[in-house]
Order: sequence, then structure tokens, then C-alpha cells
Amino acid sequence: MKTPFLYPSLFLLSTMLCAAAQSTPPAVLDTAGNAVQGGVKYVVVPVQPSQGGGLDLASTGNQNCPKSVVQVGPNVVGNTVTFSPVNPKDVVRNGTDLNVQFSGSNAGCPESTVWQITHDPEDTDTTHYVVSGGVKGNPSSSTTRNWFMIVKTKNGYKFKFCPVSVCDCDPICQDIAISVESGHRLLDVDVSLPPLEVNFKKA
Repeated sequence: MKTPFLYPSLFLLSTMLCAAAQSTPPAVLDTAGNAVQGGVKYVVVPVQPSQGGGLDLASTGNQNCPKSVVQVGPNVVGNTVTFSPVNPKDVVRNGTDLNVQFSGSNAGCPESTVWQITHDPEDTDTTHYVVSGGVKGNPSSSTTRNWFMIVKTKNGYKFKFCPVSVCDCDPICQDIAISVESGHRLLDVDVSLPPLEVNFKKA
């Protein structure tokens, strides 16, 4: 005897499974084609190495601490980074919030090596640079400055600041670019500049 609701039920289940799969963003892949994992060290590899190397911390201008996140010179590997997804049990996924942290020291500064932006995320009239001294975890309005995401591009990936999922606020939502000031290649949140395109190599 056939169950009259069997086929509609199977169709509904199939539809729900497909919708769930489509709502899960794809994993960010490293240079070996593997999913980027939280807590694992990676080297940030620029798509255009002639313009600069990896990423590191540096004192810029009159600043001592926290230090600026900068792109170092061509053919220089830079510091390794680790990622902490907003869902700590998941891999790093495209367009989802995460913390970025340098694996090395902060060169004498007491602050952490977690990335943050320099000003209130809702302030659209200020240049927002990326610096150390952020706080890892605790997604909320009080930690908005510390959340970034990795987004797929044509040639690789880019960093973006758009922490709309971690707070009930209206933050800026822009790519991370490079601005050159006093000889330093600074990471900043700037819609007027092309984003820094990178890949990730497991250290």
C-alpha cells in the first residue's frame, strides 16, 4: 500500500536540504586547495607580489602602540596569521566574520596582535586604519572594530570590514586597501582604492 504523503514529504525534505546547502557560504581555500582552518598559521601571499610582500606590524608616524598592520616589501614573507571564525567550530567561510591575529609578538607593545580598526565603525568621515590591539571573540556591539571577513575575488581573496552579523548597528562596509604614507604600505578601510588581493599559504 502506498503512503499518500511519501512523495510530497521526500520532495519537501530535498528542497530543505538544498536550501540549507545553498545558504552555507563556500570555504576559503588555501594555495593547496584545502579549506582554511581556524587556529592554523597561514602566510598571506599577495596576488601581485611586485607591489609588496606579506603582512606584518610596524610603528608608523608618531605611533608606538598599538602598531599598524602593513604590507612589507616585495619578496618578504611577513608575519604568519591565524583566523578565528565567528563560529569557532567551522572552517573559514567566504564573506563571514572572523578575527585575524598575527602569530608573532607585538614587538614590545602590551596590546594583543588581534586586528582592529582605529575608530568607531559607524564614523564614515574618518580614515579607518587596521592596527593591532583588538579583542578576539565575544561577537557583540562592543567588539565591532575587531571583526573582518575574507571575500573571494577574480584572482584570489580580499579582506573586508563589514561586521553586520555581530552587532545591531550600521557600520561602514568596505574593502581593505593599501595606502602609502611616509614609505609605509598601510592597510586601511577605503572604498576609493582597489582592494588588496591575496591568497593564503599554510605555514
